[in-house]
Amino acid sequence: LLLLLAGWGSLVSVRGSPAVEQAYGAVVELVSPGQQNLTADALLSVFNRLQHRVQCGEVPCEQLLGNQTVLRVSGSSTGEGTTAVGLSQFPVFAAGCLLYLSSPILVCAAVKQGLWGERTSAFIHKLAHTDGSDGHERMDLSGLTVLIHQLHHHYRPNGTESCVTARDIMAEVNASSPEQNQETGAVLGRVLFHTLQGRCVASRPLPEESFFLDFLMAHLGTENFTAVELKVLMKSLNLGPRLDAEAGHDHQDDEHAQHDHGGRIRRDRGRAMEGTHLLCLSAEELILIHGLGANGSWDLGRPGLARLSPALVQQILSGACTKTADSHAPDELSEAEKYLYATLANAVITLAALIGIVMLLCTSCTSAFQLVIQFCVSLAVGSLTGDALLHLLPMVLGLHLHSDDTSGINHAHDDHEEGPPDHLYKLLVVMGGIYAFYLMETIFSLLTSGHQHHHGEESEPHHCDHGKVLEMYQQEKEQKKATQSTSQLVTDVEGESQRKELSRRQRVLPYMVTIGDGIHNFADGLAVGAAFSLSWRSGLATSVAVLCHELPHELGDFAILLHSGLSVCRALLLNLGSAMCSFVGLYIALAVATDLATKQWIAAITTGLFLYVGLADMLPTLVHINHERPWLMFLLQNAGLLMGWGILLLLSLFEEKISF
Repeated sequence: LLLLLAGWGSLVSVRGSPAVEQAYGAVVELVSPGQQNLTADALLSVFNRLQHRVQCGEVPCEQLLGNQTVLRVSGSSTGEGTTAVGLSQFPVFAAGCLLYLSSPILVCAAVKQGLWGERTSAFIHKLAHTDGSDGHERMDLSGLTVLIHQLHHHYRPNGTESCVTARDIMAEVNASSPEQNQETGAVLGRVLFHTLQGRCVASRPLPEESFFLDFLMAHLGTENFTAVELKVLMKSLNLGPRLDAEAGHDHQDDEHAQHDHGGRIRRDRGRAMEGTHLLCLSAEELILIHGLGANGSWDLGRPGLARLSPALVQQILSGACTKTADSHAPDELSEAEKYLYATLANAVITLAALIGIVMLLCTSCTSAFQLVIQFCVSLAVGSLTGDALLHLLPMVLGLHLHSDDTSGINHAHDDHEEGPPDHLYKLLVVMGGIYAFYLMETIFSLLTSGHQHHHGEESEPHHCDHGKVLEMYQQEKEQKKATQSTSQLVTDVEGESQRKELSRRQRVLPYMVTIGDGIHNFADGLAVGAAFSLSWRSGLATSVAVLCHELPHELGDFAILLHSGLSVCRALLLNLGSAMCSFVGLYIALAVATDLATKQWIAAITTGLFLYVGLADMLPTLVHINHERPWLMFLLQNAGLLMGWGILLLLSLFEEKISF
C-alpha cells in the first residue's frame, strides 16, 4: 500500500508545504514522541489507535491491518528508526486511515483484495477538487463537513477530550483565511491527528457543558434558583399536579409555610413507593426526594437544578402529570355516555319540533303566534352563527381544543390561562359587523316601506321564508274559521284538497320539501354527533343552536305541506320521517369521529352549514318585516339575535368552568 502511496504523494500536496509538515509533525509526536518520521513501529501505534476508535471493527481485519500490511510495506527495512511513511506519502496515508475510520468493512475487503490504494484515491477525489491555478487537490469547508459526517457512522471518540469543529480544523491549517480552500493533505492530516487523540469531531460548533444550565437560568431570569423558580420551570413544562387545593397556597412569600408543607409531604412519602413511575410529583416532593431542603433552606442553586434535571425528564417521559390532568377532565365522556347524551339531545330537538307543530294546529291567536315564530327565527340566527363563529370555527382551526383531545404538553387551551383568548375578541367583532349591517338594512327597510303594506294580493312565498309561510297558513286558517266550525276544519281541508285540481308543481312540492328536510336533518344529526364526540360542552352548544333553528324550520315545512294539499296526518308522517334522518346522521358521526382530525373535518362542514342556514336562509326573513306592528317585531328580532349570541358567548367564556 505505502509503495503506491509514495507515487501518489506528489498529486495531493506540495513537497515541504508548511501546513502539511505541521500536521505530519503533530502525528509523529503523538504516536512516536521524539522521532522525526513515521517508522514501522509508529505505524503499528497508529493502527492500534485506529482499531480502538472504530466502533464495529472485526478481529480478522484488525490483525490484517496490524501485521501483514505493515510488514509488507516495510519489507526488509524493519530496523529501528527506518522511515515507513515520509512527508510526501503522508496525505494519502492520512486519507487511507480516515477511510478506514469512516468505512471499516469496505477497507477490510479492499485490503484483502489489494485495492486499498484505489479506494483511497476515490475517497480523496470525492472530498477534494483540483485547483486550477496550481493543479493540486484542495478541500473546502463543505468537503470537510462531508468527511466529518461520514466519520460519525463508525468513529468512536474517547469522551474525555473536548470537541473540535470543521472551522477549528480549517483555522489550524491556515489561521489567516480559514474560510478559503486549503491543502487536502494538511486538512486530512489534522483530522487524523485529532481522531488519533480520540477527540470529538463535529461539523458545527457545539456549546460548552455549562450552556444548558446557563440557558435555564436565563430563562428563569435569576441566578438564585429556589423552590419558587422550580415551580415556574415545572409550570412551563406542564409538570406537577394541578389540584384546586394547591391554587389557594402561596409559597412564594412565606418560607415557613413551605417548611410546614414539607411535613405533609413526608407523611405522604409512603404512597410514592407504589407505581412511582406514574406518580406526578410536585416541586416540594422533588426537593424532598433529593434531600435539597433538609437544612431548612429552599435555595437550591445551580447544583440543585442539575440534580433535579433527571427527575424532570422522567416526569415528562412517563407522562404521569399528563395522565393526571386527563383523568380529571370534566368534559370527557365515555363511549356509552356519548351515545346516550347525543340520542337524548336529538330526541328533545325532534319532540320540540313536533310540539311546535301541534301548537300550530291548535293555536287561535294568529298575531301572537307570528311574534313568537319571528322571535324563534331570530334566536336561531343568533345561536347558529354564534356556535359557528365562537365555538366550531376556533376548534376547526386548532385555536380551542378540549382537554380530552390534547396530549403531552401541546395544549391549545391552557388551564392556567387567565382571561378570554385573543381570537374570541376578533370573532366578536365579526358578529358585530353582521349585527351592524343587519340593523342598517332593517331600519332602512322600516323607514322606506312603511306606506307600502298591503295584503290584497301576495305572491306565493319561497319555502325558506318560514315566517311568511306560517303567516299564509294562519290567514287561510282564519278564512276557513269564518265559514265553518273548528271541529270540521280538518275534514273540510281534506275535502277541499280532494275537490280542487292540483297542479303538477303542487303534487311534487311535498316530496321535494320532505327530501330537502331529510337532508337538512341528516346534516343536523352529523353536527350534534360530532359535537358530543368532542365533549358534552360542545354537544350542548350545538344542540342549542340546532334546537333554535329546527323549530321554525319544521313549522314552515309543515305549513308548506298543508298548503300544497296534503292532509294533516300525511303531513305529520312525512315530517316525522324526515326527522328520523337526523338519527342516521347522529350515529354515523359518533361512529366515525374517533380522532381529533376527523372531528375537525366534520366540525368544518357543520360550520359551513350553520353559517349558510343562519345567514342565507333565516336572516333575510328578518330584514324585510311585513307586520302590522313592525317596530315590535323589530325589537323581538333584536332580542332573539342578542340572546342567541349571548348564550353562545357565555358558553364559550365559561365552558371550562362548568362541571357536574
